[in-house]
Formats: sequence, structure tokens, C-alpha cells
Amino acid sequence: MEIQAILQHPKDTVVTVTKETRSGDRILYEGGSLTAEDFIPQWHKIALQDISKGQVVYKYGEEIGKATDFIGKGHRVDDKNLEGLSRKYEDEYVGDIPWEAPEFTPYADEPLYFKGYRRSEGRPGIRNHVLFLPTCACSSETCRVASSLVRGSVHLTFDSGCGDVAASIDMTRRILMGFALHPNVYGVVIIGLGCESMSHRELKERLQKLTKKPIISFGIQEEGGTLRTLEKAVRAGKKLAAEASLQEKEKFPISDLLLGIECGGSDATSGIAANPAAGNLSDRLIDMGGSAMISESIEWIGAEHILARRGLTAKIHDEIIKTCEDYENHISEAGQNCREGQPAPGNKAGGLSTLEEKSLGCIKKGGTRPITEVLPQALRPSKKGALVMDTAGFDVSSITSMAASGCQVIIFTTGLGTPTGLSMVPVIKVTANQHTAEWMEDNIDIDLSSIIRGEETIENAGKRLLLETKEICDGKVTKAEAYGFSDIAVDHVCRYV
Repeated sequence: MEIQAILQHPKDTVVTVTKETRSGDRILYEGGSLTAEDFIPQWHKIALQDISKGQVVYKYGEEIGKATDFIGKGHRVDDKNLEGLSRKYEDEYVGDIPWEAPEFTPYADEPLYFKGYRRSEGRPGIRNHVLFLPTCACSSETCRVASSLVRGSVHLTFDSGCGDVAASIDMTRRILMGFALHPNVYGVVIIGLGCESMSHRELKERLQKLTKKPIISFGIQEEGGTLRTLEKAVRAGKKLAAEASLQEKEKFPISDLLLGIECGGSDATSGIAANPAAGNLSDRLIDMGGSAMISESIEWIGAEHILARRGLTAKIHDEIIKTCEDYENHISEAGQNCREGQPAPGNKAGGLSTLEEKSLGCIKKGGTRPITEVLPQALRPSKKGALVMDTAGFDVSSITSMAASGCQVIIFTTGLGTPTGLSMVPVIKVTANQHTAEWMEDNIDIDLSSIIRGEETIENAGKRLLLETKEICDGKVTKAEAYGFSDIAVDHVCRYV
């Protein structure tokens, strides 16, 4: 018998319909059935019982909001009759309260290995790129042209590097250095303009203190314009590409992998299927000694108290709470309310009604293992295991920061679809929305809609994601890589000066 709705937890007071439902339709879900009393769009929620005005509504076994009006059993539950909950951060800190890390049973998967490129310092690379790296927006186009003339190279279109306040300059510096030091990069050709916040010479000197990989730099103003710069930069890039082509792949344990996990263009299928599957992948990788990172701290808000329970220590628990409190205060100081923009209109159209509902679905992509470190934006981790990074909710900015921290590959779950890619780092696009998988097949790498149809469990999907991630590490090209996409966005703390 076909299931038309998904119940996430026995405690839930709503189910999510998997198909458009009309009044009078009988809806089956695992464990029961009910009759729809009005029109329910695909991926939206339907009440399992009468819900009084002001009553808390449950999904995933957690509170996702409270009803603003009476909602009868069988009626639609959405952003028109459901609002978020009010929480106080000061009530969420644990301080010196005795703390126990969450317990878990590790998966007994067979050891996995991938083929990569050895680096003299840090993790192995899964790609062996020559990177044309601009120090500012003004040299980005020169890098683009240079890269187009050097096979085996990639470039970045940078939108920053000048006219910034000190904190934004520091962010730019961290991201540029993170890109140059990235394990997927064999060597770097830096191209600067000459009057930006961080000169090509300064960047080169900083990098040479941290790495033995070849670093070459040029300044457009010093060389006498674009053509003269291109002549030297292209020659240098071709020499590095020839050297890189001689390096052979070696076998490395999966424990050497740092995986970034992102979500964007979310709908209800993200929290129900794609994100839990990515979380299962994360758990399996960590159990093998690897590391996995989630970010988008603004999208923890509303579920931060649940994410914080995974802290390895009470200190880590409180760091997660403080990260969310600081983010919300920062936005408030700019005269904005971060809760007013979340969920986004597209999220609401996809069935996500409140900030809590969206955040509960978002954090599922991080799995269940104890969180070992809370990282500032674009910094490299000092610990292994489950990691969280404080970044913006804008997905391109988030993957930019995770790449700068050294993630060799990124899983990107989406419900509505996205073409996003990053030239240095394979971005694997995953959806559990069958329509999106078919309609945007040129962008989607992995279809997990089998979970929604009841043909595959979260556990099986997580293992499949792990094996397909290994194939990408071994050299299989993602859709975004095939297009040559490279989306970069540097987070800013202030307006340009």
C-alpha cells in the first residue's frame, strides 16, 4: 500500500504529505491514516489531531512552533497558522553543570581508502590543481583569462580585497590563505593589482612560511598592465601544471578526509531525507576516523539547544549557544531581525513554516556524533571528528569558508535544486526530491528520492553516499566540476569604506 505522508517521530502532531492532497482524500502514513479536510500542497504538513490556539506543534519529536489559530485534525499546517517559539539564550547555558558526552554505537563498516595526492604538510589532496589566485576583485578577470590558457588550472572570481574595515580584511586574508594552502592545490600563481589591502608580495611571503608548495606572484601595476602580466603568469602556470602532471596518486585511509556538509534551496524533503542521509554519512566517516563539518550558524538558531546537546564537553555546548546568541545580536545591532528573513519564501513554499522547523531539518545533516570543536569562520580545525563552523546562512559564503578551512570535498543537499560549485573543491549535489532530481538532472549528482518512496532506509542511503563520496575522491567528476563552476562569496562584517 502506498504511503502518502511521513511521520518523523511518535511524538509528532503533524505528518508531511508526499503528494498534493485534496479534501476528502484518505492519507496513509506508517502507523496510521487520516482524512484530509482541505487542500494540502506537496511537502506541506497536515494536523494529526485538533490543535488549539497557542498549542505547541511537534515534528521530528521536537517543538517547531505554536498555533496562531485553532487547527482541526486533517487541516493544513503552514506559516499562516503556525509561528515560531520564543526562547531565551540565558536559559540554555549549562556552565559548570556536570556534563556527559552523548553515547553512540559506532558503525562497523569495512575500512575505506581513496586515491589522492600526497602533500608535504597536512591532508592529501583529491585534486591536483594549479590555482590562479587574485588578491582582489580588480585582478580576478586577469586570473580568469590566465587560467583559460593553462590546462590543469583553476581560478577564483574574487569579490573582495579592498575598501574593507579591519575585520573584513582579516576575513579576506584567512580565505585567500586557506585557498592557497588547500590540499587540492598543487601550486599557486598569485595575481594582484598593487594597491589592494593585501599585496601579492605580502600574501606570498605569508604562505611561504607555512608551505613548501610552489608559490609565484605578480602585480598588474608593477608589470605594466594586463597583457604583460598575463605573459608571465601563463608561463609560470604552464610550468607548474607540467610539474603537477608528473605527481602520481597514492592510497590513503578515509580517516584523512575532511568533509564539508552544506544545505541550500531546502524544502521538506531536505529535513526528512537528504539531510538525515548526509548525517548518517557523517557518522560513518567519523567512526572510521575521518572528520565532517557543518556550518551556517544562523540556521542553528531555533534548534541550537538541540545541536548543543551533542557537545563533547559543557564548554563546547555553551560555545554553540553563544555562537547563535552573538550572531543574532550582531544582526540586531544592524537594525535587522534574523528571524524575519527565515524561513525564506522559497522554504515556505516548500513546506517549511517556522525557523525551528527549518533549523531542526538543517542540523540533521551533521549526524549524531559528539561535537569536538566550534570553529570561527574559515579557520582550520585542530581536532578531528564532528566539527561546526560559525558562518553565514548564505550557502555560497558557507562553502567558501569550509573550503578555506581545508575541506577536500563538500556534500550539498538541496530540495529545490542549485547549480553551485567551487573550482578547487568538488561539490556533490544531493536531493531527495524526485521532481528536482529529474528536472535538474544536469546539476544533481545523487538522487535520494528512494527514501521518500520507502524503497531505501536512511542508513542504506548514508552508506551509499559514503561510497559515492569515495568515488568523487578517487577522481569521478561532479556536475559542477564538469561545468567549471566556481562560486565564491566572502562574508563581511561591515559596509565598504
